[in-house]
Amino acid sequence: MIDQYALRLMFEWGGGCIWAGDDTTRRTYGVGPIEDSLPLAEQTRRKLAEMTAWHDLSLNWEYPPDPGPWDAHEYERFEASAAAMRDHIQQELGDRFAIVYERLGAYEGRDENQ
Repeated sequence: MIDQYALRLMFEWGGGCIWAGDDTTRRTYGVGPIEDSLPLAEQTRRKLAEMTAWHDLSLNWEYPPDPGPWDAHEYERFEASAAAMRDHIQQELGDRFAIVYERLGAYEGRDENQ
């Protein structure tokens, strides 16, 4: 029997974007961010690092409970890029991996017209 691995594409502050999604995947790849353990192309790894840096720009680092600097349009740009990255990773890794993208969450704290 060939194992199927469950992955979560989920961006965290300061790094880490691919996480094990089930016990089978954790036993094989461990806990914490696992993108460096996966058979991904160097170009994909670079794009994930760029997306992580982009994601980190959404936080108000001076006072994280307050809304960050992104407007709704920037959140949607990021979400579209992350969904495309999920599709790319799925294609690159193949059918032995099931990848779910976990969105950043609802856009809150700003008027949609800003």
